[in-house]
Amino acid sequence: MNRILIVKPSSLGDVVHAMRVVRQLKLKFPNCEIHWVIKNGLEGILDSVQWIDRYFRFERGKGLISYLRLILEIRKCEYDYCLDLQGLLRSSLIAKLSRSKIKLGRADGRECSTLFYRSVGCASRKSEIHAIDRLTPFLHRLGISEYDLNLPLDIGSCPLDKSKRKSIILFPESRRTEKIWPHFRELAEWLNKTFDWDVYVAGNNKDDSFAECKDLRGDLTLGQLIDFIRKSSIVVCNDSAPLHIASAIGTKVIALFGPTEPSKYGPYPSNENGNFTICSKSKKMADIDINELKNALTKTINSIQ
Repeated sequence: MNRILIVKPSSLGDVVHAMRVVRQLKLKFPNCEIHWVIKNGLEGILDSVQWIDRYFRFERGKGLISYLRLILEIRKCEYDYCLDLQGLLRSSLIAKLSRSKIKLGRADGRECSTLFYRSVGCASRKSEIHAIDRLTPFLHRLGISEYDLNLPLDIGSCPLDKSKRKSIILFPESRRTEKIWPHFRELAEWLNKTFDWDVYVAGNNKDDSFAECKDLRGDLTLGQLIDFIRKSSIVVCNDSAPLHIASAIGTKVIALFGPTEPSKYGPYPSNENGNFTICSKSKKMADIDINELKNALTKTINSIQ
């Protein structure tokens, strides 16, 4: 096997899932070149590893001409396999038009994408399957039956500090407003009063809240954010990309879930690393009791001290 094309443009958390699976493929076939189709703006996550040989930027929203240019650029290379891990029409057409001997894609693909590749995995989107476990059948299809089931991911440019500093990162944001827990500021105030730890807040949208925290919002590149998560002790977040980055790296996670299911989108594996998953019984994030989160944090902090 000489060269494999991975089509997984977005979103960031889903790209991390795919990287965890593809990493095992690279370990099995170390001399194989891995090329990747990534959404413009997310390429920093690929830059954070040393085993992806090339990537093609997918400029979403730039129109048909840009899309056709991308396909023409991809067609300059020949591949043994193309894996469509996205499962949408635009990704499946890239796979179909690539110069690949074998084209595989998700059996649960949408928008008629399954017409353009050989399907792999579970076809039902209603099945209670974790997002990562929807991708591991691609390893089996490529003849890989034995691999690290924890799917660790060596991302980040900094050396891993095994004596991580005592710090907590709060990620109060999410792409979907219904997945945002509204009490992060109250939690931050309690943390600063109760523990002698550094408390950071990270994300994209800086405002005047979280005055008691070290505010990193909007100040870090994606690569820097990954490094910061690696160096830190605990991540507290909604169902969002930082959860999946921390889970892949091995940083302890306390994840908050409302409308989404942790069995599908939570830390992976769910029973590893002393992670906590706190769910709203009503599916509304505001109904998550802050005391439940305080108890989880206290247990996690005590296990580190």
